[in-house]
Amino acid sequence: MFEEAVGSGSGRCGEVKEVRYRLGSRIRGVEGCFNERTIADYEWALSHHLLPFFREHRLDAITVEEVGRYKAAKLREGRLGASQLNKTLKRLSQILEVAEEYEYIARNPARGKRRRVKAPKTRRSWVEPEQALPLIEGAPRSLRPLVATLIGAGLRVDEAVALDWSDVNLATSTLRVGRAKTDAGSYREVDLTAGLVEELTEWKVWSAPVLTRWKKQHPGGGEPVFLSSHRQLRRQSAANVARRLKTAIKTANKRLVELGIEPISDRVTPHSLRRTFASLRAAAGDDPVYIAEQLGHTDPRFTLTVYTKAVKRRAKLSGAYLAEYERALAWAALPRAEWAATGSDARFDASQDRKRLHRLPSDLA
Repeated sequence: MFEEAVGSGSGRCGEVKEVRYRLGSRIRGVEGCFNERTIADYEWALSHHLLPFFREHRLDAITVEEVGRYKAAKLREGRLGASQLNKTLKRLSQILEVAEEYEYIARNPARGKRRRVKAPKTRRSWVEPEQALPLIEGAPRSLRPLVATLIGAGLRVDEAVALDWSDVNLATSTLRVGRAKTDAGSYREVDLTAGLVEELTEWKVWSAPVLTRWKKQHPGGGEPVFLSSHRQLRRQSAANVARRLKTAIKTANKRLVELGIEPISDRVTPHSLRRTFASLRAAAGDDPVYIAEQLGHTDPRFTLTVYTKAVKRRAKLSGAYLAEYERALAWAALPRAEWAATGSDARFDASQDRKRLHRLPSDLA
C-alpha cells in the first residue's frame, strides 16, 4: 500500500529505509538527513494531499490514469495553485522513483512534464523603460526622488538611503557611493541623467525645511538626501522604501492601463530597478562595460544580456509603448559632458527630445 510505502514516522535522520520512501533518497544528496524546511514541505504534501487520495492504493495500482484523477480532483477542489499542485506531483514522482528503482513497480507513472499542470506565465519582476516614468510620476512626493534615483542611477536601495548631500554634485551631474555591498561597487562615481538632476534639484529645495529640522535634532549626523518624517524624523530605510514602492506601483498601473501598456508586476522590488537602469543605459547605446561599472559590477555578463534584449525589444515597440519608451530615454539622457565616457556614438539631446514629445498626442506624450 502507498501508506505503508511512505511510512508514518517523522522522516528524520537514521530512519533510512522509511525515509527512502517518505522523502526520496536523493534530496540534499544525503540519505535520510534533511533540514526542517524540507521535512515540513514533505509533511505538507503527504499529509494534506497525497495520502488522503492514495492511502489505500497498492503501489502497482498507481497508474498514469490515477495520477490524472488525482490532478483533476485537486483542480476541482480549487485549494492549490498550479505551482503548489505541481509540488505535490513532484513529491509523488520522487517516492515512486525509488519504488521503481527497487522494482516494486515497473515504471514511475508520475514522471515527466506531461503529468504536471501548466502554470500561468509569470509576469516580469522588473520595470521596463516604458513603465519607468509612470512609476516615478506615480510615487508619493516624498518617495519620488528616491525612486528616480534607483532608476536613474542604478543604486542598490541601501546605497541610496545612505546618501548625504555631500555625496551628490548636481553641478557635475555625479554622485559618489560610499561603502557598498561589494568591493567593486564601493566608492564608485555614478553619472546622473538629466531627468534625475532635475528631480534632485527640486527635491533639495522642497526638502530643505525637513533637513533643517534633522540637523537641529541630530548635530553631526550628516545631511541625508532622503528622510522619512512619518512618526519621527529619520533616514529612509530599505524596508520602508520597499513597502511604499508597492503603493507607487498601484498608482502607476492605473496610468499604464489607461495608456494600454502592460502593468508593472507586484513582484517588483527596489532592487529590480537596477535592471531598469541597465535597460535604459543599454537602449541609449552606452557601452556594456561602462554600464557594469556604473552598477558596481566587475563582470559585464549581466549588462551584456540586458543590452542585447534592450536593443532587440525597442525595435518591436509602437504606439503608446514606443512613446513612453522614448520619453524615458529623453529623461535618461546624460549631460553632454558625460557622453564620451559612455562609449556611445548616438546620444540624446534631452531638451530637443522633450520638445518633440510635447508634439505627440496628449495620451501618448
